[in-house]
Amino acid sequence: MSGNLGLLLANNTGAAAAPVRVDLIQTAGAGSVTVPATATVFTAEAIGSGGTGFGSATTGQRAGGGGGQYAISNAKIATLAGNTIFYSVGAAGAGNDSWVNTTNVVPTAATTGCRARGGTNAASTVAGIGSTAGGVGATVRNGGNGTTGNNSTGGGGSGATTAASGATGGTDTTGLSSPTMAGGAGGGTGVAGTAPGGAGGNNTTASNPAGSVGRVRIVFYVS
Repeated sequence: MSGNLGLLLANNTGAAAAPVRVDLIQTAGAGSVTVPATATVFTAEAIGSGGTGFGSATTGQRAGGGGGQYAISNAKIATLAGNTIFYSVGAAGAGNDSWVNTTNVVPTAATTGCRARGGTNAASTVAGIGSTAGGVGATVRNGGNGTTGNNSTGGGGSGATTAASGATGGTDTTGLSSPTMAGGAGGGTGVAGTAPGGAGGNNTTASNPAGSVGRVRIVFYVS
């Protein structure tokens, strides 16, 4: 599938931490992947999409959207080769959730998957928020908050290693896949957010810059 990366790695029995395969899914929408042969456990991560910014000819009404959350499941959830793992990647434009689960429903516990909420949309004089509220995971990191007024920015998406801070996306130094699960930057004046999870900035017209698409990563291991 375009925009998705499946990286099959040699299984080195002398290095238990080496993944069997890494699936990096960057295309918005729902889908599934099949657990590869020899894999017995997996870990899932998700970044929600960024919120939409708010544009106005009136300076004081302008605002940036909120950045998407990051969430990670419990480490090494048990599975079997040939099983199906389900996911949904939040679409760009309105702060949609991204998630991964062992069944085709939004997860409620980190024992089966993770859920990263999208950042909220901005409104007149009100910036979008990137919080940890509503996320499901062993670890949930907040997206960045938008700002208000002239030159206001959208919040960045959170990342696998650090949370977002303002318009700056979080980092990912795990090295599990490339491109990594680092959060995208929030947009500035008239600029949409950068994937994954960056929120749209303000605008000088009544056009609202879009937030960016989310992302998920599923890493399969031999236990």
